[in-house]
Amino acid sequence: MAGKLDTRQKMINMMYLVFIAMLALNIGKEVLATLGVLNDDLESSIVELEASSQASYQQIESNSGSADYEIAASNVLEIKKEADSFYDFLQTIKDSLIVGDEGEVNKYLKEINVKGTDSVITVTSYQEMDKSLVLDDILFESSDGDLKPIGETFLSKFKNFPSNINKILDVIVFMEEEAKIAKTALDGSKDEDGVQIEYDFDSSKNDLRNRFSYSDKIINSEGTSQDFLIYNFYGFPVIASLAKLTKMQSDIRYIENKVLNEILSSIQGKGLNFSTFQTLLETSKPVYYTTDVVDAAIVMGKKDEGFKPDKVELFLNGKPLTKNEYFIENGKVVLKKRIGSPGTYDLTGTLSKKNADTQELVSIPVNQKLVIIREPNSAVVSADNMKVFYRGLRNPTSISIPGVAANTIVPSSSNAKFSKTKDGWAAQPTNARAKEMKVSVSGILNGKRKNFDGGTFRILPPPPGKGSVSGMGKV
Repeated sequence: MAGKLDTRQKMINMMYLVFIAMLALNIGKEVLATLGVLNDDLESSIVELEASSQASYQQIESNSGSADYEIAASNVLEIKKEADSFYDFLQTIKDSLIVGDEGEVNKYLKEINVKGTDSVITVTSYQEMDKSLVLDDILFESSDGDLKPIGETFLSKFKNFPSNINKILDVIVFMEEEAKIAKTALDGSKDEDGVQIEYDFDSSKNDLRNRFSYSDKIINSEGTSQDFLIYNFYGFPVIASLAKLTKMQSDIRYIENKVLNEILSSIQGKGLNFSTFQTLLETSKPVYYTTDVVDAAIVMGKKDEGFKPDKVELFLNGKPLTKNEYFIENGKVVLKKRIGSPGTYDLTGTLSKKNADTQELVSIPVNQKLVIIREPNSAVVSADNMKVFYRGLRNPTSISIPGVAANTIVPSSSNAKFSKTKDGWAAQPTNARAKEMKVSVSGILNGKRKNFDGGTFRILPPPPGKGSVSGMGKV
């Protein structure tokens, strides 16, 4: 049953209101601090984007004398002009939000003592940026949406920035098309290399639409229609508006950087059309046997017949190849070296080419294998009854594995020992009772040691010696 509240109940209600207000105040301070951290992160991101864009501008400017860069160089400064104009305008508003009454650059900077030390550090007190009147007074005549001149300028720059950038991009594409037509009309070719630069700015234009989306009226969370600037900036705490303005600046630098990257990618990717590619075969090893799973891969590769490396460093098993052991032809480095010993050889090194923009050498590693097999020049014939090792003797033995270097071969047997000789190997049976011996031979093939069956041999006592005497007379 409802009734008048007594003094005690009024006091309790007041305490609840104060308590709720304190909770709201604490939450608000935490949110303000979080927005400050986000603003700082955006500022750091902007610095990185500006450094990257500056390097791109310098690269385009330093190559402006090249036919490929000429059109881009004549237009990118317009992109920079548009980006800087909008960015600097927003920075002026941001500076107005934090300037002090006595002219200090940032009135929210505070010096604090670090507890437990003698250190004093300067921090930004984002928790104090909870007023909205500063930006409201800068942009708006009233809450009805009437704008001051600076508010009108803000709205105009935001609406026009995407269209102004798009116009510049369209001019670049148009000028490239016109240059192609003029070149074709003059001598029947597209350009000095026969390939046109294909600019594609669809991704940048899509980002422009998304990041600088504009509508005269926006429906807020309460279902009310509001003007664009009222919806985004009126009545917000200083730190919230500051973070929004920094986000816009970040979007400006992002678009600027992306456009520059697309321009450079198009120029540097000139000629990389599908018709210049062909299929290449990649293998994990140079030789496959019938017992192997073939894991070869078919890949798309590009062979440039005009490629000529500025520096060639090749090594065969670590030994450098001399200039007379290779030549360059139709974009290929062709070996012309005779290798006398069979085996697997490592072909390593680098092919280096100067970057057209920086003139620095860019190296492509070479890491391939060559398998050299001795060309047969005679037939090997053996009869089973001749596969004999004599006990007590060092039996001369020839051992080889096709495609395997002789210096990696190691024979073994449980009933004999093998020793290296000048001309091959010597086998000496060691088991006094064994009648046969099974030989196993290992060697390195395709970088791995493998075992091979060397066959089974009989072990016999050496044949008895026979003496003879010859003479003129009879005995």
